[in-house]
Amino acid sequence: MDSSDIIGPVLLVGVGGLGRKIALEVRSSTGYDCVIVSNDKHDTGDGTSFYIDCKPWVNPSVFRIRSFMKYYESKISSVFSNYKTVIIISNLGGKTGAAVSPFLSSIAKSCLNKVISFVVMPFRFEKERLFYSATCLRRISITSDALFVLDNDAFLEINPDLSLDECYSMTNSALINIIKLMPSVTMIRGEGVICMNGPKEFDAEKALRDSIAMLYSSSEPDALGKSFLYISKSSKCSIGSLNTLVDKLRKIQSIDRLAEVDLHTSGNFTGTVNLVTAVEGTTKFDSYDPLAIIPPESCLDWEVPDSHPQINLPLPDIE
Repeated sequence: MDSSDIIGPVLLVGVGGLGRKIALEVRSSTGYDCVIVSNDKHDTGDGTSFYIDCKPWVNPSVFRIRSFMKYYESKISSVFSNYKTVIIISNLGGKTGAAVSPFLSSIAKSCLNKVISFVVMPFRFEKERLFYSATCLRRISITSDALFVLDNDAFLEINPDLSLDECYSMTNSALINIIKLMPSVTMIRGEGVICMNGPKEFDAEKALRDSIAMLYSSSEPDALGKSFLYISKSSKCSIGSLNTLVDKLRKIQSIDRLAEVDLHTSGNFTGTVNLVTAVEGTTKFDSYDPLAIIPPESCLDWEVPDSHPQINLPLPDIE
């Protein structure tokens, strides 16, 4: 996909709390329309929104939330049909993101939209969330024209001393930066991994090293394709330093294609370096789902995501 594939009008879809926060921030700087989808009323008070009412369930599971999506499918389709490009932002480590995102990307694709998905994967210590985040990622990758993945666990590996608030601030900033820069760069078709440096590293070369370490934590070196390197204007890199960084990136990744360097004009994103790299093979997320080796065409009812609908059968009491 190249930049010409991002055709207006563009709709931002924020899923859950994280998606809402990032979508509203991007809307304020891009002017894109925005829709919020969540099963939490606190997330759905801004403009156009869809509150997924899961009553009478107080703490519904991923599969239970998913079963209620069928009641909103036609309304969401009518909104998506007014746009050419739909950008979906979600946290697959959260219940709302994992439950809703596969449905939204599928609905957007059925409306003949260009679908661009941004997802955040959970930390590895969130054991109960790994499996369903991986299955959701697999479904989203099939229905998305471009998929960008930010791995919280890989960021934790290179920054073990960060607090959760610091980690979330850095990852949110990276997502906002990449989304805002999309119209000005050549897009990656397929799956891309977003990486960045820690908050206390201001040297661009060391920051790039941290970003590459994060990248290798999520993907095998042989699976990597073209990279895009974003350097904050606040880093004040010289032209010679930029040239050196690009050369090092090409040598490290052993790719023939040139890595693209883009100076961030506003200098607003937290950190020094953001790195986006295309992945052309397997990633560690495939290991989260033991059944990932089975192709979709060999699975029964793959088109319908797993859910737990409430079915009341008129059976008499038998004693």
